[in-house]
Amino acid sequence: MDKPFIIVSGLPGSGKSTLAQLLAPALGLPLIDKDTILERLFESKGTGDSAWRRALSRESDEILRKEATASNGAVLVSHWRLPGMQPDSGTPTDWLPEISDRIVNVRCVCDAGIAARRFIQRRRHPGHGDDAASETEVVASIRAVAQLGPLEIGQLVELDTSRTPNPDGVIDDIRKALSLPG
Repeated sequence: MDKPFIIVSGLPGSGKSTLAQLLAPALGLPLIDKDTILERLFESKGTGDSAWRRALSRESDEILRKEATASNGAVLVSHWRLPGMQPDSGTPTDWLPEISDRIVNVRCVCDAGIAARRFIQRRRHPGHGDDAASETEVVASIRAVAQLGPLEIGQLVELDTSRTPNPDGVIDDIRKALSLPG
């Protein structure tokens, strides 16, 4: 239970994956990214309609949980399920407190409009189905998630990701919170 975990959370398009890619090597921890797992499934099992994508998304949630549980600590990144979200939306979080007492939740914070613009402009694997929603739907969806507040797991550290983040201060905060060597 004393394994260190950094949960990277925030709105879709808030910079979670970008930040996680900086944090993992700086902290000497592996990165386990749900989107990377999901994209491996798209490559091995193919892409399909929204029901197929949801099924693969749930499968990737389970793989993420298994990889995290088997690790000796990691940086975990996903769009985590918050209270108020649809039960089939976001990665479940109920298992996170069970894997460690040493969890820091690094929340990427930026305006919902900035996150929506980034989400619309990014290019991911076509299996994600990002082009299925209109710009208006994406903006409304991200604004709705912004109203739900932060993930309430672990010690919360927030980082403004409105611009390219400088994670040095957050890395120091994480090291202190988890008693990691600097």
